[in-house]
Amino acid sequence: MLAPRWRKVIFDLWDHKMRTLLVILSIAVGVLAVGMIAGSRAILAREMHGSWRAVNPAGAVLYTGAFDQTQLETVRRLPGVGAADARLQFGVRFKTLEKGVDPADSPWRSLGLITVPDYDHIEVFTLTPESGAWPPPPDQVVLERASLAWMGVSEGDEILIELSSGKQRTLTVAGSVYDIMQQSGSWTGQGIGYISPVTLDWLGMTRYYDQLNLITAEQPYDIAHIRQVAEGVADHLEKGDVSVNYIWVDKPGMHPADSDVQPVMLILGVLGALSLVLSGFMVTNAFQALLTQQVRQIGVMKAVGAKRRQIMGVYVALVGLLALLALAVGMPLGLLGAYGLANFVANLVNFDILSYAIDTRVWLLELLVGLGVPLAAAFLPIRHAVNITVREAMSDQGMNLSRRGSFFDRVLRRIRGLSRPYALSLRNTFRRKTRLGLTLTTLILGGGIFIAVFTVRASLLATLDDMFDYIDYDVLVVFNRAYRTERLLDQAYLEPGVTAAEGWRMHSVRRVRPDGTESDNIALRAPAPGSALINPTLAAGRWLLPGDANAVVVNTNLRKDEPDISVGRAITLTMGGEESAWMVVGLVQGTPPQPLAYVDQRYFTSQFGGIGRNGALFVATNEHDAATQTRVAEGLEARYEAAGISVGRTLTSATEESQIVSQFNVLVGFLLIMAVLLAVVGAIGLMGAMSLNVIERTREIGVLRAIGAGNQSIFRIVTAEALLIGGISWTLAIVVSLPLSMAMNGLIGASIMQAPLTYRFSLMGVFIWLALIAVLSFVASLLPARSATSVSVRDTLAYE
Repeated sequence: MLAPRWRKVIFDLWDHKMRTLLVILSIAVGVLAVGMIAGSRAILAREMHGSWRAVNPAGAVLYTGAFDQTQLETVRRLPGVGAADARLQFGVRFKTLEKGVDPADSPWRSLGLITVPDYDHIEVFTLTPESGAWPPPPDQVVLERASLAWMGVSEGDEILIELSSGKQRTLTVAGSVYDIMQQSGSWTGQGIGYISPVTLDWLGMTRYYDQLNLITAEQPYDIAHIRQVAEGVADHLEKGDVSVNYIWVDKPGMHPADSDVQPVMLILGVLGALSLVLSGFMVTNAFQALLTQQVRQIGVMKAVGAKRRQIMGVYVALVGLLALLALAVGMPLGLLGAYGLANFVANLVNFDILSYAIDTRVWLLELLVGLGVPLAAAFLPIRHAVNITVREAMSDQGMNLSRRGSFFDRVLRRIRGLSRPYALSLRNTFRRKTRLGLTLTTLILGGGIFIAVFTVRASLLATLDDMFDYIDYDVLVVFNRAYRTERLLDQAYLEPGVTAAEGWRMHSVRRVRPDGTESDNIALRAPAPGSALINPTLAAGRWLLPGDANAVVVNTNLRKDEPDISVGRAITLTMGGEESAWMVVGLVQGTPPQPLAYVDQRYFTSQFGGIGRNGALFVATNEHDAATQTRVAEGLEARYEAAGISVGRTLTSATEESQIVSQFNVLVGFLLIMAVLLAVVGAIGLMGAMSLNVIERTREIGVLRAIGAGNQSIFRIVTAEALLIGGISWTLAIVVSLPLSMAMNGLIGASIMQAPLTYRFSLMGVFIWLALIAVLSFVASLLPARSATSVSVRDTLAYE
C-alpha cells in the first residue's frame, strides 16, 4: 500500500486533470524543441562529415588549363601525392524534348557536363550510381540526382544540348548518379550531367581535363601540408606548360556546407532553449496556484509532525513526475522532429544519411533540461510555501495578497463606464500580478520573436531589392567570347522593349596575399564607362573615376574573406597567371553575396587587351515583370544567333531573384517553425493561467450564479480576460520585437550577406500576430470558460 505522501502526489495529479495536462504539454513542447534541434544537429554533424569523408574528398582541387592522361599519371607519381583524379566540366545549354511540344517553345537552361578518364577507377570524389546505366553509355548522359527534378526529366527522356560553338546534339537520359559535390538546380540555376570520353569525341571536343583532385599521401587533415603538396603539383604542371588558375583548399574532412548550416542551427538552438525556459513559467504559475490552494494542507501536515524537508519532498516528487510524463511525450516527438529536420537539410545540401542514431549526449541533454527546468521553475514557490508557519497556514493568510490591494488595484476600481462583466474581467486580469507577469512574459517573447521573424524576412527582401537596385538590370547576356561592343549594342537596341544596354567585362581573379598564398575566386567586374545601371552603396572610400589607373573597389563579402583589405591598401591580383598591383579606393555593400572587385573598364582593357570589346551585356527593359524579361532575353538570344554572335547563357533578374528568395525562404521557414512553437507554449501558458484563475474563483463564480448571472455572462468574463491579456501581450510584443529583430538581422546579415541587412520592420508580421494572438487567446479561454459555466452554487459551498 502506498504511503500517504505518495497518495497525495497521485491525488494532486488526478484531481486537476486540466492543470496536469497543460503543465505536461508545456514542458513537452520545450523538450520537443530542444530535442529536435539538438538531435538534428548531432545527426547532421556526424552524417554530413561522414558522407563527405566516405567519397574520399580531395584535400586540394587545382583548376587548370588543359592537361591530358599522361600528365595525370605523372602527377600521381609525384612525392606527397596519395591519389589524383582528373575531371573536365564545361557548360552547355539544354532543352527538354517532349512529344507534341515544339523545342522552339521551350526555354534554354544551363547544364554542366562532366567527364572523367575512367569511371570504373575513380579514387577521389567517388560517384555512386543511383539508377539506370553506369558508366555513362556513348551518346547518352547520366544526370546527378539533385538535378532530375529541376530539369523535369526522368530516365529514358531526351534533351537537346547546344555547345558554345553552336553545335546541337540530342542526348538520352540513361540514369542518375550521386555526386556529393553538386547541389540542386533550384539553388544553382544549373543541372549537372556525366558523359563518357567517347561522347566527348562525338560532341567534337578534344579529350583534355581542367580540374585536378588531390589527396595527400600523409597528414590528410593538415591544411599547411595539403597546400604545400598542392603548390608543388602546381609548380610541376606549370613547368609542363599547364597553367594553374586556382588552388582550392577547404577545411579537411569537413563538408563545405558546414559553415552555412551551423549558424542556422545555432539560431534555432537558441530559440529551442528559449521555448523550454518559457515552459518553465507555466510550471511556476501552476505551482504557485496549487500551493496557494493547499496552504491549509501544509499547515495540517506540519501540525501532525511533518518536517519541512518531507513536505518539500512531496512537491518536488510531484514536479518530477510531471516532468517525466512530459519527457515521455516530448522526447519521441523531438526524435521525429530531428529526423525530419535532418532529412530536409540533407536533401537541401545533397548528402545521404546512413544512420539516424542519436548521440547519448542528446538524450542526457533532454533529460537534464526536461527535469532541471521544471524543478528550477517550481523551487521558489515550493520553498516559500513550506516555510509558512502552522499559525499562518491555518489562518489561510500566509500566501494571500493584501486585502486593501495595491495602488494599481485601487485605480482599476475607479474605472467607470464598463458593463459589470467586463469591469470584473478587467479587475480579475490584474489580481494575480505574478501569474500575469509570467504569462505575459511567455506571450510577449513568443510574439516578439514571431514579429522579428517576419521583420527578418522583410529585411532580407529589402536587402535583395537593394542588391538588384545596385545593378539595375533586367536581362544579362553572357557570350562565349568577347565581341565588339558597338556590334552588341546595335543588335540589342533593335529588340523591342530594350531601353538601355551596357557592355561589361567579367573575369575571375584571385588575390595574392603577402605570404604568397592565394585567395578563393573573386568576381572582377569592369562596368561600362559612365554606367547608368550600377548604383553603388559606399561603406567607405569612393567609387571609380573615369580612367582610374590601378584603382579597385571591393565589396564587404571580399572584405570578410580577406579581412586585412582596407581602403588605401595596395593588393595584388592574379588573372590567367599574370599578377598586377591595385590600390583599394572604396568599399561597397549591398552587392550580390559573393566576393566582388570593380575596376575601370578603359584602364583594364588598356592593360589586359580587348579595347572596345565585351563578353557580357547588361540590359534594361521598359517593363520589369518576369514575362517581359523572358521575352526580351529570348528575343536577344535569337537576334544574336542570327547575327553570328554565340550566346553562352542568358539570365533574367526575376529568375535570379526567385532563386535567392527560395534560399531566404528556407531560413525564414526554419525560424517560423520555432516562432510557432513559442506561440504554442504561450497559448498553453495562457490556457493554464486562465484555468488556474477559474479554479481559484470558484466561490466568486458561485456568488455570481446566486445573484442571477447566466452562463453567457460568466463565459464572457473569462474570454474577455483572456483577450485582454492577449491584447496587452501584443502591444508589448511589438516593443520587444524591435531589439530582437535588430539582433537577428545583424546575426543573419553577417552570416549570409557579410553586412547588416537593410532593416524593414514588418507591419504584416504585427497584424498577423494580432490575428493569431486573438485566436489563440480565445481558444485558450474556451475550456476554462466552459469549466466556469459548469460551476454550480453547490460546488462553491464544497470548494476549499
